[in-house]
Amino acid sequence: MNHPRGKKTAAAAAVVGAVGLVATALLVGAQTSAADPVSLTLNYHCTFPLVGSQSLKVVINTDLPTTVNTGQPTGAFDIKAVSTINADTVAGLSLIGATTIEGTATAAATVAAPSLNLPVNVPITLDKTNIPASGELNINAAGKTPSLTFTQAGQAKITVGDLNLKVTPRKADGSVTGITPDGTIDAPCTQDAGQNNTLATITIAGGGGTTTPPTTTPPTTTPPTTTPPTTTPPTTTPPGGGIKYSFGITGSTSLKSLGSTAPITGSFDADVNLSAKTFTGDLKLNPTHTDFKLFGFLQGSSDVKVVQNGPQTGELVGTGFKAHIKFDTFLTTVNLFGIPISTDPKCGTVSSSTSEMTTGPDFDLLKGGKLSGTYSLSALQNCGSFNDIISAFAKSDGNTLDLVLAKK
Repeated sequence: MNHPRGKKTAAAAAVVGAVGLVATALLVGAQTSAADPVSLTLNYHCTFPLVGSQSLKVVINTDLPTTVNTGQPTGAFDIKAVSTINADTVAGLSLIGATTIEGTATAAATVAAPSLNLPVNVPITLDKTNIPASGELNINAAGKTPSLTFTQAGQAKITVGDLNLKVTPRKADGSVTGITPDGTIDAPCTQDAGQNNTLATITIAGGGGTTTPPTTTPPTTTPPTTTPPTTTPPTTTPPGGGIKYSFGITGSTSLKSLGSTAPITGSFDADVNLSAKTFTGDLKLNPTHTDFKLFGFLQGSSDVKVVQNGPQTGELVGTGFKAHIKFDTFLTTVNLFGIPISTDPKCGTVSSSTSEMTTGPDFDLLKGGKLSGTYSLSALQNCGSFNDIISAFAKSDGNTLDLVLAKK
């Protein structure tokens, strides 16, 4: 389907925001002098299952000192942040039935000072946040900086780096969505290039204090263990901003007037527009075969070829979708009592068939599920001298399509 608006599970995106504020948390806070308010806005791209790479904006606010003394611990400072996840990520969360998101994040930062280049990781807990039906989502987060002690006078520069999220989207009943086996998403977030990521520059003044090596006092929170995603790989983001989904197809079609069924196999690739909750798709069905009886006793058979008529379209509905399918049907060979009575590959319907197909209630874009609908077959043409006879039996309403889609 196209760019359907999970995240990619998308829930991780929300967490990303929270993490953003964590990133700022890793700054050193000084308390040997008055603290000044500091604000920094950074943009990231985070990779999630279902919705692929999505943008995240984080606004970090804290109070940091402009000057600290050597040898004196800075103490911890509070950090607050607002992360904004885009509407596509929100739509992806809705597609997997998520109504809330929660989790943890780890923000990376670097403190550079005379004779010191110290990487700092700050863990943070994200508040449980309700997911709206549509639009952007703002997530508030809070944390504390570690305490630092500098041993040499000069300047300290604090820069904010990448984020790592570990979030869990949940359904209304509190259960996990199934986006991973345990419902938790590990999502790396990379800072967009070309930004000023300096949170603060602090003057380190000489004077009273110890000369012990620089140390940090880590927050009391135990950093979350971060492991790489173990299930669904990031969804490909095709040109144009869409999200691409690919499904394998198995199932069958029942031909009402012939009293027969034919097996169906193939594939369906769709580019989903998560914001508009629409998609365009490419339907490919393999040639199949059906056996039938005319008048209930005349044994016949036909090789069948189904070809889509133009791009397939549809809308995302709940955790599934509705597809408007349009196709042409060809009876490439028709046999009666084992004798070919039509072998023209152009033997097929005069008019294209259409079907409004809908997914079942348990359909999951991360896994697949049932898709069904009905369709009509028009009169036939190009079927040789027996065209009218073949057409009379093939033309019908109320034929059924019962398919199972499996996520590739």
